[in-house]
Amino acid sequence: MSSHKLKVLVERSIFESNSEKVKKYLEELKELADVEAIDPYASRDEWLSKIKDVIAIINRKAKLDKEILQHANYLRLIARTGVGVDETRIDLDEAKRRGIIITYNPGVNSPSVVELTFLLALALMRKLTRIYDLVKGGKWVEAQGILGWELYGKTMGIIGLGNIGKRVARVAKAFEMRVIGYDPYVIEKPAEVDEMAELRSLLSISDVVTLHIPLTKETKGLIGRKELLLMKKNAIIINTSRGGIIDEEALYEALVNKTIAGAGLDVLSVEPPLETNPLLKLENVIITPHIGGVTAEAFERGAENAILEVMRFLKGEPLKNVFKY
Repeated sequence: MSSHKLKVLVERSIFESNSEKVKKYLEELKELADVEAIDPYASRDEWLSKIKDVIAIINRKAKLDKEILQHANYLRLIARTGVGVDETRIDLDEAKRRGIIITYNPGVNSPSVVELTFLLALALMRKLTRIYDLVKGGKWVEAQGILGWELYGKTMGIIGLGNIGKRVARVAKAFEMRVIGYDPYVIEKPAEVDEMAELRSLLSISDVVTLHIPLTKETKGLIGRKELLLMKKNAIIINTSRGGIIDEEALYEALVNKTIAGAGLDVLSVEPPLETNPLLKLENVIITPHIGGVTAEAFERGAENAILEVMRFLKGEPLKNVFKY
């Protein structure tokens, strides 16, 4: 390496954070390494230039694909600020082949994701965006005539019962909802859930279906045309996990044909979406730009923990949360 110190690359939003805690830990990191900022959406040439002599990256939004990793001759650690470790952020086959350690932050953004899940559900059930547009357009009386639905007494089907899924279940119980869970990796029914069900059964009886699973080879396209046809016509589906789990072409058809009532999507298969994505034009869809874990509190927790993992690595100390390939 050209520098007298080891080099660490940090995404710009963290590098320029106003959080006093994040600033403090960054200053401590700078005592151990040269720290440089990069825009996660920087040009390919900039990434390939900056990555070549980096030993660690603090990764939040950037896509570290095969070509980038192949130019990272000294890279030994990718410290994720978030919960997810999957192909939407890192080429895992290439990272594994190169012996790169990946750390992550289980549970760091759970409260934020859970709150957005219910924000989307409530907005869809109460037809909030339609009502808001009418009021802004001077159609107050017409807006008053739109009837939404309560969460009270409805059935919520939760796909994935990890930290976030169980938190969603607890909040759903506060709304006095019946909670059904599906997770092939959970053997015993969690206390937060009323009953466990197979996927087909969950889809057919739920009024609100919400996804809280990682994107893997097994979950890609998990919700497709056949699955959407099982859902109630007044049901809605929420995805705050990863794009690609829902077949978007099938979802578009289901929404246009009124097979289901609506969808709340914080994630898409391609982010940012192409202008031609037909989901963007539908009234019964609410799309947010992958901000489930993007609150001031979650950002601060994730950035702190990622910086601490890099410092542990540079000091030769045990790492706290290492991803298992």
